[in-house]
Amino acid sequence: MRRRSSSPGEIAIWPAFTDVLGSMLVVLVFLITVFVINEVLIGREMASKETAIDQLQSATDLLDRLLGDANAEKAALTEEVSTLQQNLADQRLLIQQIRTDLAAAEQDRSQLQQQFTITAIERDTLQQSLDQQQQAYTTLQQQAAVERDTLQQRLDQQQQAYTTLQQQSAAEHDLLQQQAALLSSRSERLAAELARLNSALGLRDAAIDTLQQQLDERSATISEQQLQISQLDARLKRQLVQRVEELERYKSDFFGRLREVFANNPDIKVSGDRFVFQSEVLFPSGAAELSTPGKGGLNQFVEVYRQVESQIPPDLPVIIEVQGHTDRVPIRTARFSSNWELSSARALNVVDYLISQGVPPQRLAAVGMGEYHPLDNSDSSEALRRNRRIELKISSR
Repeated sequence: MRRRSSSPGEIAIWPAFTDVLGSMLVVLVFLITVFVINEVLIGREMASKETAIDQLQSATDLLDRLLGDANAEKAALTEEVSTLQQNLADQRLLIQQIRTDLAAAEQDRSQLQQQFTITAIERDTLQQSLDQQQQAYTTLQQQAAVERDTLQQRLDQQQQAYTTLQQQSAAEHDLLQQQAALLSSRSERLAAELARLNSALGLRDAAIDTLQQQLDERSATISEQQLQISQLDARLKRQLVQRVEELERYKSDFFGRLREVFANNPDIKVSGDRFVFQSEVLFPSGAAELSTPGKGGLNQFVEVYRQVESQIPPDLPVIIEVQGHTDRVPIRTARFSSNWELSSARALNVVDYLISQGVPPQRLAAVGMGEYHPLDNSDSSEALRRNRRIELKISSR
């Protein structure tokens, strides 16, 4: 019978399996022959062949042991086939789980990146499993080769014994021919069973090829999705740069006009990206209620804001953050128990007034900073005066 060839990566145990079946067939033929000869010799030469009968009985025992070994080898090979089929089913379940994970990953970009990592690990695990199966198959082939050589040696020894017995059983040739015909019929049935098993192996190989194709398609899909992620990141970076440029243009125009309006007021300054009121301009000492001159200064600020408000893009989240700052001298009054409370109340009152003058509340934020962000760390009266201030800072969420 032509043996099925194996290609790298396939797990094919049938060459060894076929050799074992052939060996079993020879053993069965020999065993039946021995039994028939033994019966004939006992019937015809009972008295004169006692010594020959003892020899045949020893040979029969040896053949029984050989037959038991062959049956054990057949059972082991059958169990190995079942194990390989179970491994194939497990791999199909693993592929189904991978597809489910991929569908979930497409809903969110961050989850897609994480799923990509998981998929790479699963693919490596699957490849490692295939390598382990290939290694197990190689080991099985080596073991089968050793067992086949051992069995061949035993068969050679039995062949010598069979030759000796054949010389003594020439008269029983016709009976042996009938037994050979029976064994031939059994051999044909075994061959049909082998053909069925080979067909099953072909289906398994096709399933493995399909699995590999799915893995290749999935790798291509992941590469395409990585490209889409890179393109999305580049687009987001361009949009962020554009938003920053728009905010900078708005801030530059806004603060430029503020400098012109308050150019002659030393207590109201534009410093970098901040518009600074000294607290004395807006509030009486130790209080949080806006003074009349302070409201006038804020009115001028609101007027400039209205002039440039139309330049703010509708989708640009511009925020005017009002920060209240105090000096480091502790305050203890009936209303304010700390500089935190004073700075927060002043910032909140400025925000309320700006809202009353038409500045959208969604463009404003009030923050109390206390004495913890001074402009001048010295203890001079001028340093304390500079640190008491209200800062208006333009930022973007």
